[in-house]
Amino acid sequence: MIREAVPEDAFYIEDLYRLLLPNQTDIQVSPERLRQIAENTDSFLYVYEEEGTIVGTLHLHLCMDALCDDRPFAVIERVITAQEVRGKGYGAKLMRYAEHVATSRGALKIMLSSAVRREDAHQFYEHLGYNSSSSKLFKKYL
Repeated sequence: MIREAVPEDAFYIEDLYRLLLPNQTDIQVSPERLRQIAENTDSFLYVYEEEGTIVGTLHLHLCMDALCDDRPFAVIERVITAQEVRGKGYGAKLMRYAEHVATSRGALKIMLSSAVRREDAHQFYEHLGYNSSSSKLFKKYL
């Protein structure tokens, strides 16, 4: 079942983020931050819960844009499923769910980034119709 994260999910989401970013030492997911995200009408932190266990997560952001009247664009961040459930369709279901939400809100496009080292994830995104050759992502950590 896909649902929005609640404060009680903080520990489980943090574990998934540690799997996604194994070299990052300052990961801290607080219940209060999950509460704030839930109150933001343009930010959706989803979890995939299977038999009472959170096995995946995805963060969808809708961003206002001036390009096409009132249509936002969407950004997907931190897509991760637990190692033991990879290949079972949970990630694809999370992505399709986020795409549905973005479409229902009129989003023009969805963008996402993926670490260069995550080649399996790149194949996964390409299989879902995402194109990595049309753009190049730049980022700067502050």
